[in-house]
Amino acid sequence: LLGRKVLIGSRGKVVREFTGDIAKFCRANVANSSMRPFVWELTKIATQWNYLTVRIMLQARKDRDMVGTASNDFLMYSGYAMLAYFWAKMAAVAFDKLENGGAEEPAFYEAKIQTAEFYFDRILPRTKSHAEGMLKPTSSIMKMKAEHFNFN
Repeated sequence: LLGRKVLIGSRGKVVREFTGDIAKFCRANVANSSMRPFVWELTKIATQWNYLTVRIMLQARKDRDMVGTASNDFLMYSGYAMLAYFWAKMAAVAFDKLENGGAEEPAFYEAKIQTAEFYFDRILPRTKSHAEGMLKPTSSIMKMKAEHFNFN
């Protein structure tokens, strides 16, 4: 997936386009003081996601195994980043509904915001370990002999 769809197929364009949508959302919500913590973190994540994509592309030119060894961490990072974007969007709607009225009771919107806060505080930091892992050298994975994966 990383090699075929992200790096070779689009040369990172799919990530750039998605993070472009994230950047637009962040710019549209930065003036809202309630949304600033979400917008700040999301901006950092989107920027890092682009950086990581480029780094992997550049390293893969020298070491083709980089794509395979980075793929799991890249996929996990991407998933966490996407979910952060969707939780931030839900929080923006919830803040708006609390301020302007919505079809649901206020507790519903408060719960959405609290869940988004939980995601950003407790789940999103996992991207740090995936970012670090995907850029590690391939040698620790690739030096193991194939027959060492099969001890019965």
